[in-house]
Amino acid sequence: MGNWGPPLRIARRTMRRSLGRTLLVAALIGLPVLAATWIGVVMKTADPQGEAFATRTIGAADARLDVTQYGKLAPRTGPPSLYNEPPAAEGYDKAVRTPATFDPLTLLPAGSTVARAFTDAGMTEIQNAGVKTSVTLMTGDGSNPLTNGTLQLDQGRFPTTSEEIAISPSLADKLGLRGPSGTIESTTGKKYAVVGLARVPAAQNMRAIFATPDTTLYEPDAGRTVQYLVDLPASVNPDRLGDALRDQGVDLLPRAIIVDPPADPFNGGGDAGSYAAMALVLGFGILEIVLLAGTAFAVGARRQTRELGLVLAAGGTPRDVRRIVAMQGLFAGLVGVLGGLVLAGVAVFAGRPLWERMTNTIFAGWQVPWVMIFVIAALGLGAGLAAAAIPAINAGRQAPMTALAGRFEVSAKAVRVRIASVILLAGGLVCVFAGSAMIASALQAAKERVTVHSPATVTPTGPIALVLLGITATIVALVWMLPGLVVKVAGLARGLPLSGRMAMRDAARHRHRTGPATAAIMMAVAGTAAVAFAASNSIAASAADYVATAHDGDASLRFIDGVEGQRGYSPQIVTDVARLLPVRNTYEIGYVRPHNVKANKYGYVPSLMADGPATKDGLTGFPLQAVDPAMVARFGEYGEKAAAALRAGLVVVPEVALKAGQKVALRHDDMGNAGAVGSVRAASFGATPPVQLLREYALIAPQAARALGTIEVVDVHYELTREPSAEELAAVSRLLGRDDMLQVEKGYQSPARLFLIGILGAATVVTLLGVAISVSLSAAEGRADLATLAAIGAPPRRRRSLAAAQAWVLGQLGCVLGVGVGALYGYTAHAAFGSPHFVIPWAEIAGIVIVVPLFAGLLAWLLTRSRLPMVSRID
Repeated sequence: MGNWGPPLRIARRTMRRSLGRTLLVAALIGLPVLAATWIGVVMKTADPQGEAFATRTIGAADARLDVTQYGKLAPRTGPPSLYNEPPAAEGYDKAVRTPATFDPLTLLPAGSTVARAFTDAGMTEIQNAGVKTSVTLMTGDGSNPLTNGTLQLDQGRFPTTSEEIAISPSLADKLGLRGPSGTIESTTGKKYAVVGLARVPAAQNMRAIFATPDTTLYEPDAGRTVQYLVDLPASVNPDRLGDALRDQGVDLLPRAIIVDPPADPFNGGGDAGSYAAMALVLGFGILEIVLLAGTAFAVGARRQTRELGLVLAAGGTPRDVRRIVAMQGLFAGLVGVLGGLVLAGVAVFAGRPLWERMTNTIFAGWQVPWVMIFVIAALGLGAGLAAAAIPAINAGRQAPMTALAGRFEVSAKAVRVRIASVILLAGGLVCVFAGSAMIASALQAAKERVTVHSPATVTPTGPIALVLLGITATIVALVWMLPGLVVKVAGLARGLPLSGRMAMRDAARHRHRTGPATAAIMMAVAGTAAVAFAASNSIAASAADYVATAHDGDASLRFIDGVEGQRGYSPQIVTDVARLLPVRNTYEIGYVRPHNVKANKYGYVPSLMADGPATKDGLTGFPLQAVDPAMVARFGEYGEKAAAALRAGLVVVPEVALKAGQKVALRHDDMGNAGAVGSVRAASFGATPPVQLLREYALIAPQAARALGTIEVVDVHYELTREPSAEELAAVSRLLGRDDMLQVEKGYQSPARLFLIGILGAATVVTLLGVAISVSLSAAEGRADLATLAAIGAPPRRRRSLAAAQAWVLGQLGCVLGVGVGALYGYTAHAAFGSPHFVIPWAEIAGIVIVVPLFAGLLAWLLTRSRLPMVSRID
């Protein structure tokens, strides 16, 4: 043939004739292209740069002006920043102005205009139907065109007076308001007219109020820096103006700096570890595509054996045969890449409202990462060529006469697992366990340094790199040895039924497709299994660190003095709340105030603390709280011992070493008057249950506490007979005027159930994908064998049973190996998450190893036709 023309035409014709296989390979390549392109466009649009970011930040202005209270600002030591407040120059740290009342136009060139930028003024409290709610307050001049783009106005208009406000749609939904109408009442009783609905582009779901700078919804800080948006005359150089303004205590940030920020010399180039992990995941993903697509090409090359033999007989060379098969990979990759890009574009534009809700962001304009898309497309084309590489090489090795007979030569040598792959596997495992041991050692050292109740975590770079190297070597070794491993496993199938023996024999004979397909299933399942292990250990760490606020099932009501809108303690409130809930017993808990104690100069009235030997965490003082011994007795064996000590008049101190009859000192918790005021007998009973009251406070019975002072109740715990209904909790909220004072203790709420469903779903999808590809190719390649079986009297159901057995065999082997690889990730992850021990998610693993392969076999049995049209077999 001599050139690329005939191979290209033959490859194109073959791809059109085998349209199903072409679309299958194209889909394998196109789906990752689609997903990566969609993620890239959506994420970049949600976090814009350039003009889109400048519009979101300063609207239509030429610059942002920060007016400080200082007379002069320090020279810049780095690139300008949007977020750091400019510091005062040395010797100018005293206030010379009130920024909120200062007119910045006196410092700007003639012809300039300014508008107050919308800034976060903090949280404010409003009330609706007697229930108070905290929301974010943003103040600015929304009526000025310079602020266009910093907020999105959905309905109505922005406020223009201090009695008007705009609110976010999410707040309107919570308050039951429809559109820009009605009023909202502050906790001081003043009402504000709602004139518009608006959203923050970067956090559209935030519950917020938008008001003018002179609103009475908050008390502005006289020294707080005020931000303005500035429109400058065309002849003004913003950089020179900015240098002059810093000498006046004003910072100017030009639009050009926001559009194209300079490089930060203090930011070295990012975390190399995160890029390495990303490259590792990307590499494994491409390898999985190559394995699945390579399986399809291997089967296609075998079905083309006679056609490729004709090419050789007509004067073609092995190079021409390789080119024909390789071009099929290029065509499939091209179709997959173009299809993935087109579908990604359709999905991105058609699903814009959904993506905005998912990212909690308003898309001002599309941001397309062209470089990333080009790299993705190149990787897709490369994956197509790589998938066809080995089948092309094998096809080029066929003898012309063998190929013309339609036979694909198979080596008659005994199949064996390569020693090199076993050594590589052993080396990978050694690296994983050695790295994990190093991480465990670092974790133990970190735990010894922890002095508070919090999980210790470690992320040492060297051991983690060693673990990743070991896992990579393990996967490469398993992929290398899988064809031989399939043959070895097939030799153990003598005890299986006929369909199972035939499936195992077929898998061993056609290991050119079953090996890569099983490897692809293994890698995909390894990802889901690794997530299962990591999440289970993360959940275990969170559960171990969880400290309950009350006994499980109790409702706790906390009173805090000095909080605006918070109701103070009164026996009537306690009784009224108990009347609304299914209460069995009520327990009051409070601090102990000494007799005749006076408030300090800050107005604080001291309480008593118990001092004793240091705990293992280094703590020596515990606030003293009076509590009913009957409540403490409910906390198991520890509670019964502590309750008995409280009834005997002792103070119970958590987790300290005390001798029988030993006393602990009592002192004021006021640091200005911290001297001892007495001592009491105390007791301690070792490790406390994970309950805040028992772990963080010294306890005393109410009768003994009254001998020391008065009890100021701060907590009320209600022992409930059942879980309260939503209507009962709503009634309590209306009574208290807040929806956050009463909390029902339900213990640590593990997301394991939803997590199990997600893991099984992901494992099922990836397993079915690999199984479906291999089984369908097996059916296509083995049609002549199935026709022969039918001709010698095999029942029609044999084809369905054989397909189900093949699906189960491949799925089972891939899932078992995938779980093993995922366990390597999980063994390392438990240290990084601070899990108390290595947690094995048995339910998830059992589902992956047992349920998923059986489901794959059942699905193959249901979707396979029992009867097969007669075909000819030529040998």
